[in-house]
Amino acid sequence: MKKNVSIFVDFDGTISTEDIGDRLFMDFGEFEPWHSLLKSGEMNISDYWHKVIASLPSELTFEQIADYALKFEIAPYFKRFADYCRKSGYNLRIVSDGFDAYIVPIMHKLGLPDIPLSINKLHKGDEGFYPEFPGASESCDCMSASCKRNAILVNSAPDDIIIFIGDGYSDYCAAEHSDIVFAKKHLAAYCNKQRIPHYPWSSFFDVQRLLIDIEKKNKFRRRHQAYLKRKKAFEME
Repeated sequence: MKKNVSIFVDFDGTISTEDIGDRLFMDFGEFEPWHSLLKSGEMNISDYWHKVIASLPSELTFEQIADYALKFEIAPYFKRFADYCRKSGYNLRIVSDGFDAYIVPIMHKLGLPDIPLSINKLHKGDEGFYPEFPGASESCDCMSASCKRNAILVNSAPDDIIIFIGDGYSDYCAAEHSDIVFAKKHLAAYCNKQRIPHYPWSSFFDVQRLLIDIEKKNKFRRRHQAYLKRKKAFEME
């Protein structure tokens, strides 16, 4: 019997080839000293987002943010990978600590507006821009204001095989709670350090090829430590 497979994929640096969120604040707001304070542990992720978002100029519009984001390169095989997931019956969801203001326009441009999103929201009021974190969790101290662990828990069944694809700091917790991990850059280094089994990857062509091989060999299996972590996290929530 075919197992239910839920695939969760990061956006910035994974679907987009650059971290669009970081670039947005570099070019329009104040990226430093806040980013350095975040990385050194002197500032938590929620406070970081509030600081950098408050630095965006009030005259900046959502249309300008969308136009800016649409200029960035998207991983060339992602759309093909999304089509493969749909045809294979795999549940695909984007989980990101980025914001709807640039992720949603990009997904529409790709012709993939129906892929579910677990992301942060960017709002604008009389005093400027401010964030909303629908996926925030007090029980998780990961470096993601939109808790990717909880996105996995809420959007999968207990018996699903959980696959995660990512590259960065905000992906650590999600990788710990996933059965099959595709990791590169900072996430790959973290997986090596924590001895989390993972597949290195460069493009979504690699991911698709590896998943086809895993399915052929019937290697969609639950990772015991990840299952226990999901069970414990579910009980805490």
